[in-house]
Amino acid sequence: MELRELSARARELHEQLKQVRARESHLEEQLGEVEAEIKARLEASEEEYADLTEEEFQAVLAELRDPSRLTVEVVYASSKQQFIAEVQLARGANIEDGIMLSGVMEKCPDIDLSVNTVGIHGVVKRLSDEVADGDRIEIYRAVIAKT
Repeated sequence: MELRELSARARELHEQLKQVRARESHLEEQLGEVEAEIKARLEASEEEYADLTEEEFQAVLAELRDPSRLTVEVVYASSKQQFIAEVQLARGANIEDGIMLSGVMEKCPDIDLSVNTVGIHGVVKRLSDEVADGDRIEIYRAVIAKT
């Protein structure tokens, strides 16, 4: 690759990184709002929630969902661990937004989005593809055959 091509590629990558950081910041704001609402509701009626089972607590969380947002599931499995998280996203969010908000990248450091393929309900997609309510975002790992 020539120096000009490398410089152009570097500028392109810097721009992509800038966009990812902007999306990450927006997602962190959304998460903060949801967590603040959960905390406020729990503090408002602490006694009412104190004796809830996990199932009942999950039902309470479901009530907090904002109907203007999408709810998606993010899943990943390796030979060592499994990850499943449900996240809420703003309409127009893409697969990468869901993955970043889910926390899977921190919990599963073997994931490399420049290498791993992603999909929705078993259909391979791009990170930039928009998600719909109820989608299951899947992060695929390479299959290694043993001989």
